[in-house]
Amino acid sequence: MAKLVSMKQREANRRNARRSTGPKTVEGKNAIRWNALKHGLLANAVVLPQEDRAEYERLWAGLAESLQPVGMLEALLVEEIACTYWRRRRAVRAEAATIEIGMNLARIDVHLKQGEIEQEEAERDISKLQCTVVGLERLGEVFDDIAREIRHDGKLSEESIAWLEAGWQWSDEDLDAMRGATTVTDAAKKELRESILGFIAETQKKFRRQRKVVEAQEATVCDQVSARAGILDDSTNETILRYEGAMDRKFHTAIAQLERLQRQRRGECQADISRPRSYPS
Repeated sequence: MAKLVSMKQREANRRNARRSTGPKTVEGKNAIRWNALKHGLLANAVVLPQEDRAEYERLWAGLAESLQPVGMLEALLVEEIACTYWRRRRAVRAEAATIEIGMNLARIDVHLKQGEIEQEEAERDISKLQCTVVGLERLGEVFDDIAREIRHDGKLSEESIAWLEAGWQWSDEDLDAMRGATTVTDAAKKELRESILGFIAETQKKFRRQRKVVEAQEATVCDQVSARAGILDDSTNETILRYEGAMDRKFHTAIAQLERLQRQRRGECQADISRPRSYPS
């Protein structure tokens, strides 16, 4: 059951309400003037989920402080200015993101192509394998395996023999000896093993020197391809430029309307604010 209020209490409430007229000073009035539009009428519509709403609200508050709108119509024009600027900035970010994505994809594509050595490895094409970092890494692994076989097994597998035959000249007698196909003295076998291990050590040094050169070459190619991808294709560029142009026109139109409305309010002119400034298309 609702509590009954006496006539005396009602009269006291009315007197208190008349006295509660809000801030009296200029500072106090300025502090609360935007409470009704604290977050901007269009904030929910213009700010995307992945964007920073607080940043948009700071933009709107800064514009309101700078442009000092009076009344709902001027406040709406300030909101239009903030909204348009926010969308214009989004187009700039979209352009940068599109370029960055294109450059990253171009780099990935280059790295993938530089890492394709299946055919060269299958054919044991030493000259082509030495042209890429990945190929040189694979040759280094092959020679490590050959050295391990010599130290542990005392002879070489057919796979290792095939790699040695692919890029370097070895006598059939030496290779047969390393296969274990011929009988040689222990001293001769030891001398042959040391000879091959020395050859492997020198070749590995050569691979390391070559890798530094190839790494620099691949980095240059990657940078060049990435730089080329930094230019948007015509259709994407035209779409972004058209959108930016539309936002620019809306931005300047809203500013012009606000300025005319404020001049009219101050009695400086009688211009019709409904007629926006024309801009070249």
